[in-house]
Amino acid sequence: MTNLLEKSLLIGFGILVLTIFSSIITPFLAKIVEFNENEKNDLESYMIFINEIDLAIIYVIQNPNELYLKKIEYPSNLNISFYDHFAEYEFIIDKKIYNKIFIYNKTFINSYFRGIPPQTYLLNASYHSSFIGINLIKLY
Repeated sequence: MTNLLEKSLLIGFGILVLTIFSSIITPFLAKIVEFNENEKNDLESYMIFINEIDLAIIYVIQNPNELYLKKIEYPSNLNISFYDHFAEYEFIIDKKIYNKIFIYNKTFINSYFRGIPPQTYLLNASYHSSFIGINLIKLY
């Protein structure tokens, strides 16, 4: 009988310890999930921005007599370089630097966007003689 009582007390104590441990660890698990979700959202915002600039460049190449203007949201921690035939994007996610390089068949006017604060800009892409010019005009 005492053996059964000891087992039930040990099981009860184990359940108590497990309950306390799970109540302590639950907020940390929620923060980990939230951190991963924020990182995914950052990557999506970078890709949306990069694709928007890529579409602007392709539009200007296909329509050299037209101007491309669009309001865009510039993400944080993004550096952009346009030189020769290259568009280079550098961004930071989780303390790692990622590079994405696009190569085009037309030449760019050399321009660099570094340390720009994240806010709304007007993307201005145009074709000047034989060069593509990209400019970001601050709106707000």
